Amino acid sequence: MGKQQGFTFIEMLLATAIFAMVGLASIAVLTSVTDSDSASQESTERIQQLQRTMLMLERDIMQISARYVRLEGEAAVKYRLYGEQYLLGSEDHGVSFSRQGWRNPGNILPRSEVQLVAYRLEQGQLQRLFSLYPDAVTGTEPLTQVLLQDLTAFRVSYLQGETWQEKWQDSVMPKALKITLVHDYLGEIERVFALPSGLVVQGTVAAPNPNAAGQNSGDTNRNSSANPNNPRQPGEPRRRQR
Repeated sequence: MGKQQGFTFIEMLLATAIFAMVGLASIAVLTSVTDSDSASQESTERIQQLQRTMLMLERDIMQISARYVRLEGEAAVKYRLYGEQYLLGSEDHGVSFSRQGWRNPGNILPRSEVQLVAYRLEQGQLQRLFSLYPDAVTGTEPLTQVLLQDLTAFRVSYLQGETWQEKWQDSVMPKALKITLVHDYLGEIERVFALPSGLVVQGTVAAPNPNAAGQNSGDTNRNSSANPNNPRQPGEPRRRQR
C-alpha cells in the first residue's frame, strides 16, 4: 500500500486564517454598501419632502385670496395677509391667509372652495394648519399637516416697494413673499414667491376738483365768446330776437 498524504496542521491553520480574512473583508464591504444605501435613501426622502413642501407653498400662495383672515375662529381682521413672529404659537415666524381652488366638484362636500391656511414652526416641524370652513366657529382647532422635519428656523419676509419687511398686517398684498428654511442636513433654503399682480396693485380714482371744473368751464366760455364766429362779444348785452 502507498503512503497516504494529507494537510499538515500548519497548512490547516493557514487556510483557516485566509478564509477568516476574506470573510471579514466581505462583511466590511457589505456593511459599507448597506450604510451607503440607507444614507442615500434618507437623503432622497429629505429632498422629496422639501420638494413637496415647496410645491404646497407655491400652490397656496399662487391661489391666495383677497378675503379677510380669521384667526382661531375669532372675528375677521381687516388683513388679507397676516404674518408676524410667534403667530399661532410658532417657534419662529408664522403666516396666515385664505386661498382659493380647494376643489369641490359639484359641491358634493358641505364646504366651499375657499380654505383658510397658516404655516408655523413647532418642535422642529413645518406645519400647515387648515380648516374645513373659512369661517370656523370660535374654539375650533385647525387640522395639522406636517410638511418638513429637522428644521431650526422658519422665516417669512414681505416685499414692500424695494424693501423686505419682517411683519405684514395690511389690507393690501405685498409684491412677493420670501420663505427661508434652515434644515439640519440641507442647510439654508430660500425661495421667493411673487404674488398675483391683480392682488398687489389696487387702482384708485381721483376725486373731481370742483374748482378745476369751474375754471375749465370759465375758460370754455371765454374761448367761446372770443371766437370770431360768435357775434356776441364780452360785455355786450344779449340781443333780442325779432
